[in-house]
Amino acid sequence: MSHARGSGLLLEGGTLNLSALSSDPVVPQTVYSLIQGRLMRLSGGARRVLDAAVAVGREFDFEVAARAAALSEAAALDALDELRAARLVRPLDGGRFAFDHSLTMEVAYREVGEPRHRLLHRRVGETLEALHRDRLDAEAGLIASHFAEGGAPERAASYAMRAGRRAARVAAWAEAAAFYAQALAGTPDPGRPAVLLALGEALYSAGEIARSAERLREALETARAPADAHAARLALARTILAQGRYAEMIDLVRALVGSPVPDEAISALFLWGTALSLEGADLPGAAERLRAAEALIAEQPAGDDPGPLAQVRFELGSVMAQQGDLARAVAYYHEAMTVADGAAEAGALLSAEPWRILARNNLAYHLHLLGDLDDAERHIGDAMALAEERGALALQPYLFSTAGEIALARGDLDNAERLFTSGMELAERLAIPERIAGLGANLGLVAMRREQEPLAIHRLSTALARADALGVRHLAAQIRVWLAPLLPPAEARATLAEARAIAEGGGRTRIIDQIRRLEESMAQGRHVKRRGA
Repeated sequence: MSHARGSGLLLEGGTLNLSALSSDPVVPQTVYSLIQGRLMRLSGGARRVLDAAVAVGREFDFEVAARAAALSEAAALDALDELRAARLVRPLDGGRFAFDHSLTMEVAYREVGEPRHRLLHRRVGETLEALHRDRLDAEAGLIASHFAEGGAPERAASYAMRAGRRAARVAAWAEAAAFYAQALAGTPDPGRPAVLLALGEALYSAGEIARSAERLREALETARAPADAHAARLALARTILAQGRYAEMIDLVRALVGSPVPDEAISALFLWGTALSLEGADLPGAAERLRAAEALIAEQPAGDDPGPLAQVRFELGSVMAQQGDLARAVAYYHEAMTVADGAAEAGALLSAEPWRILARNNLAYHLHLLGDLDDAERHIGDAMALAEERGALALQPYLFSTAGEIALARGDLDNAERLFTSGMELAERLAIPERIAGLGANLGLVAMRREQEPLAIHRLSTALARADALGVRHLAAQIRVWLAPLLPPAEARATLAEARAIAEGGGRTRIIDQIRRLEESMAQGRHVKRRGA
């Protein structure tokens, strides 16, 4: 006690000096003993309210603490008066109070003991259930945390799922994933596949693609009901599509193409067509499956979720673009954007949001190819704002690439390099191999425009090796066209011949036109520096 008075820890009258607690080093046991002594002088009722308040938190609602303490209203109010007189708590607004110091909470927590602390957390959870029965979704995360702290993971699970869904609705993907993981800890085996599915999809949206695939594979392996297995299969297919694993993805969805459930068949056809489009080896096959999906969508009742139609329109635009029909591609992207915007306005936000962003991105890219840079900038700006607002991390490497190409077309090399570099860093962090290859090629174009030929050759060659390894044929052909003018004549001709074989195999007329112009220039002895395309 003499040490405490001499150090200024105790003021006249025995009041604890909180400023000294916060700023001066003190002997921990001395601090503990001082606070312990203050707590020992409390009546039983005041101590019960204090212990319940410790479970609620540093700031607490008096009604919650009083109910959890299981006291009558009058006894709880007397206890509160005692705690205030002892300067252990102080009032805030609206019936809320705060502890005088976190050390008071710490000592009270240790004194109450772990078993009783768990009991108090369960009582707080039950109190919140009763007080907020009309708005449980808003309080679900808090209730889940109290039941989890109270050693009741099974009671926490249903609230954690509600909190996860609420977080997902506002695109708080990391928070949603954390709640779903909490739910998983308390969910018995029969219910685990559905939780794993939700967790995997939240991780994917948060940009955790590898972890997403692990959880979705676990969902597929543990699913017993066919509907759960099919949902997990489709979600896993979407995830590994982002990893460039096209053949594996097609194997996953092939069995669902003939599903009697329209949504499953539509999704399977769409994903199969998308894989063929991205791979680029069979563009007619891609279009065939996408149009089959479109036909199934047309058979569904009016008022169904229009999100799938936006997906199909978008991917048909990609097929048209690869085949060189930019006008039809732009028309499809416009349709996809309009449908997705309408779906979002109708409340189908989660199914529509990716396509609102991607349609604007691809629209911007192909308008830039057509020379309409002003409209292109407007659409990519809208796409980047939407992606930021919705937390669509996995889509942002594509947006950085498009924004960089528009900057490159304007001759703003510094901004283009900054955008490409940002996209590359994100693509590497998220492990999106197709975008790593594409953005590497983009950076090669910047070096080419700066006449840094050795660096341009290195970047383009590295990107080409990645594209070839992935089997992304459209990108591989395009990189060869960009690279050829930097190579010695014989090597350039061989590279263009490889590009032509790929382009003719997929009916890529726009790339074929680029190759023809380059071959004519080379035949006339002119060395052409490409500016990107």
